[in-house]
Amino acid sequence: MSRSNPQEHLSNPAVRWFEWNGEKGVVRYYDKEQKKNIDVPLPFSFILLDRLGCVGGWHELSKSAIYSNEVKDTRQDVLVVKAFKGGTIAEGLYNDIKAVVKAAGGAFTANCYIAFKDGDEMKIGSMKFKGAGLGGWMDFEKAHRAELYDGAITIHDFTEGKKGRVVFRVPKLKVSGITRESNALATELDKTVQRFLSVYLKRNTREQAVVPDDAPPVSDEDIPWQDNPEAVAAITDDDIPF
Repeated sequence: MSRSNPQEHLSNPAVRWFEWNGEKGVVRYYDKEQKKNIDVPLPFSFILLDRLGCVGGWHELSKSAIYSNEVKDTRQDVLVVKAFKGGTIAEGLYNDIKAVVKAAGGAFTANCYIAFKDGDEMKIGSMKFKGAGLGGWMDFEKAHRAELYDGAITIHDFTEGKKGRVVFRVPKLKVSGITRESNALATELDKTVQRFLSVYLKRNTREQAVVPDDAPPVSDEDIPWQDNPEAVAAITDDDIPF
């Protein structure tokens, strides 16, 4: 940070971190004030602003969550994967480190920056898909690649699947139209996201992988269900689209 470049250390603009919960078949987010996860019933609609990749999961050895920096292209951009209490797990292109990451309890995650309605106000959020949820998102992305940024995306239902003893729920998504006003508001919010990403992606990858002050806390008692190895196995890494 400097006098002439005060945006050098912009904070992540997302004000709420959503994720697909494949156990219950709902969207959820962490509420800092209540210090607990809140379930959001379906349907849940949002406007996609941008999409990056990262790694999440649960590191059993250190009893802590796994996280990484975010990347635009897994084929070119280096990931630094860490555990909150276990240090660095792996560093490199995802294809080169995925075996180590998966053995440690990590899973590839699509992190979607979104515009969502909070009451009457449209705000910036993050929507994450991993495990079986990632499979549903990837299928949707492939089928609607040309429409992803044209309208709103709604998670309206889910389908059930089973892997061994694990029953998981895969989100069903659809694209719907939006008003000119909503599109204009989302475009302005995306400008904020892109200002943040233009600074974030210029940082050294090890600097990117530092947990930001505004990241939602993760409880050791709240082991994410979708980090169950059997559930993660419901998709294959070959399906990762970016």
